[in-house]
Amino acid sequence: MPAANNNANNALASAIREVFSYISRFKGQLFILKIEDSLLNNPAFPVLIKDIALLHSVGIKILIVPGTRNSIDHQLGAYGLKSAFKNGIRLTSEEALPLAEQASLGAAQHILSLLTANGINGIQGNWVQARSLGVVGGVDYMRTGKIERIERGIIEKLLQEGFIPILPPIGWNKLGHAYNISSTELATEFSHYLCVGKLFFIGEEGGIKTEQIIRGKLTKKLELSDRGLISALDINQAMEILEINKQLPFAQRDYLQNAIKACRNGVKRVHLLSGIAQGSILQEVFSSRGNGTMVYANEYWNLRPATIEDIPDMLRIMQNYVERKLLISRSQEDIEAKLGDYVVYAVDNAIHGCGALHAYENSCFEIAAIAVGANYSDAGIGEAVVNFLIEKAKKQKAKKLFLLTTQASDWFYTLGFKDGTVDDLPKSKREKYSRSRNSKIMVRGV
Repeated sequence: MPAANNNANNALASAIREVFSYISRFKGQLFILKIEDSLLNNPAFPVLIKDIALLHSVGIKILIVPGTRNSIDHQLGAYGLKSAFKNGIRLTSEEALPLAEQASLGAAQHILSLLTANGINGIQGNWVQARSLGVVGGVDYMRTGKIERIERGIIEKLLQEGFIPILPPIGWNKLGHAYNISSTELATEFSHYLCVGKLFFIGEEGGIKTEQIIRGKLTKKLELSDRGLISALDINQAMEILEINKQLPFAQRDYLQNAIKACRNGVKRVHLLSGIAQGSILQEVFSSRGNGTMVYANEYWNLRPATIEDIPDMLRIMQNYVERKLLISRSQEDIEAKLGDYVVYAVDNAIHGCGALHAYENSCFEIAAIAVGANYSDAGIGEAVVNFLIEKAKKQKAKKLFLLTTQASDWFYTLGFKDGTVDDLPKSKREKYSRSRNSKIMVRGV
């Protein structure tokens, strides 16, 4: 089989394994989806709903909160009315409230009808108790409200019975008076009441663009997606962006603020995602390389010592390199014998890379077995593994680092390695050096 076909098959098999691992991990978890109503009439919207139906079909619980800003504006405009905004919050008058209710229910009904068309039992309702925002800083917010309580028991029962609840952002007080509330706030508030696996803010733009973003100490180096979006931020990085980018558009600022709040309430991942890009939500859920911006509370990139349970995945990743004669073949027993030397690069407990640091006499250390999964060769994982091993060698008082390579010398040059000779190898390694393989020797100070 040609090498190109073999590599393609390896990549496909790796992608399939990854999907199955994520299905197993997320089955039974609850995903909250806030969907902007600007998407409702987009030709791509039925495809998004179909993808949401697929998530539900594999056992993921779904709850949807429709955004309603555009729908309300359109409804008010039809009656010659307008709303003022203060700090991004709509000031809802008595006259505007019935129209806001009508627009919100219409957005929810639109989503419900598409779910039904995909064979999914959606249910529209309002199980939110709210109160008036009142007068803040001299501004009367009139019939704009704030969430007081969510009827957790009803929602949990509906989710358990296989329904997708759809909650328009309208709340009622104990006297039955309605209030217009923020859909973003509502989606975030569920983290106070329910165990939420993921929270999605789905709109037209999707993520945070780096254009005109001022970076600080924590955000100097950020991984970017193919669309020029920031791929991932921990909550400290998100707070830094908010702090030093006062000009950030309201929607992005609002999403980041709520993402931080949700993470602090126990949500592991918050995703700012485009609802227009084909398959965006499936890619975000079933791959560790999504195409939006993810905000996370726990450590996302995780380099850790390898365990015996990791060895099958490590051998699978290495096999592609062995077949191309980039690595020497290793057996399970070979790795077990020096397991303490190996580290793995894991994302959500899925292994995507590995490497080893072997100790020799005279404080010399070898970097070896650097391998990255076929689907992640351009994700910076290899560099992260090597840099981690360099830091590990420093902590062990290494005086010299070396490695052997056949085809990756140009890449190792970028990591500070230089050409060496057999004489640079420690004696015990020199005696085992394979002249027939003729690997290039590279060295680096520590």
